[in-house]
Amino acid sequence: MTTMIIFVGMALVLLLALLWLMRERPQTRELTGAELKSRIEELFPLHLKYFAQVRQALSPADQQYLKERASRRIQRQARAERLDVARRFLDGLRDDFFRLERLGRAVAALSPAVSRSQEAERLWLALRFRILHRIVWLRLAIGGVSLPQLTRLTELVGNLAAQIEASMAALEEVSMSRLRSGLSA
Repeated sequence: MTTMIIFVGMALVLLLALLWLMRERPQTRELTGAELKSRIEELFPLHLKYFAQVRQALSPADQQYLKERASRRIQRQARAERLDVARRFLDGLRDDFFRLERLGRAVAALSPAVSRSQEAERLWLALRFRILHRIVWLRLAIGGVSLPQLTRLTELVGNLAAQIEASMAALEEVSMSRLRSGLSA
């Protein structure tokens, strides 16, 4: 009799736990095409497109213009604000690069033929980015502006984006050819 009570009690506990788990499960739904496109676009660089404005603000010609037309106080304030903009841009570039790395890993996982040389190239690019990012960050921390290095850093992010887009196009082509051959068979 006691065995039966223990068995029924355990069955009730398991049933309640199962009901609780089913109730707490998040509702999933299919994404629409626009939502999927938006999520994919979030993985591509968001800050890279503002480099032209940052380059203009940090250019020697812009500093010379301020020197000729503004007081020392305004010049110092403008320099401080521009360094802050450069720091924020640098942080944004880092975020862009990390998002692209994540997307690149996902594309590589889906790709049937990712060569070791492609993986090594991506790792080398990531190492160069991290080293150069730290150098530019240190230069900005001491109040210096390194426009050529910031330009190179931006180019590295752009190169990674281009590589991933090419990989995605190749993956799409392989998928389409498989789909066509599957339909014709």
